[in-house]
Amino acid sequence: MRAARPICKPARIERLNMRTNFCLGASRHTAACALFLALAVPAVAHVPYFEETDLSGGSPFVITDITQSKAIYAYLESPDDRDPYLLLVREPVRIYVKVIVPYCKSYVDFRPSFALIGPGLPAPDAALPIDLPEGHGAIIRHDPPQGASRPSMFEFFSDQFYFEGPVLDINVERTGDYRVVYWNPEGDTGDYLAIIGRREDFSPDDWARSFTNTIEIRKRSYIHGVCEEP
Repeated sequence: MRAARPICKPARIERLNMRTNFCLGASRHTAACALFLALAVPAVAHVPYFEETDLSGGSPFVITDITQSKAIYAYLESPDDRDPYLLLVREPVRIYVKVIVPYCKSYVDFRPSFALIGPGLPAPDAALPIDLPEGHGAIIRHDPPQGASRPSMFEFFSDQFYFEGPVLDINVERTGDYRVVYWNPEGDTGDYLAIIGRREDFSPDDWARSFTNTIEIRKRSYIHGVCEEP
């Protein structure tokens, strides 16, 4: 099935991109560019991270600031790959989780799932890809099956379109260690973005990380293989 073509970028976005590309191509961080990037953040902005080494049960991606918006550019490299993210919840908090996939022809039917696992959650309504710790429940989110229509979105800072996936937005009262696990039920491999948190509140280090990583993201160097539009 051919994916629905995303909407065109508005002229305002094109103008912002021209200025952003100039800043990202600069040899040094100028005050003017830093100010522009700080003021140009759209309604959806994330601190970008890369999966430097393959995530595993013994080496999860650890998150202490649960509500801050983060995008982890990750890769499911084998049919049985499960990517864990450890959320250290120390007070009642709102947990937001989403998955999006690069808008590539090869990923039209690449549909990762995820599960939130933690204390006080209900019993899972489907099979999990990992063992459930004692006293924990789980909430599972699956994408519609392969061949079904799926929406797409444009993300400003990366200047790229993505396929949208399932979302979970929930308040939790119990403190403890929660885990978000991403996997693909069909056993397909591919790139995905783990979106965790929604609060747009960035430190100077976050801005520096965003500036540096956005250069690589716009070159699509994080994508494994060739990305052609559907």
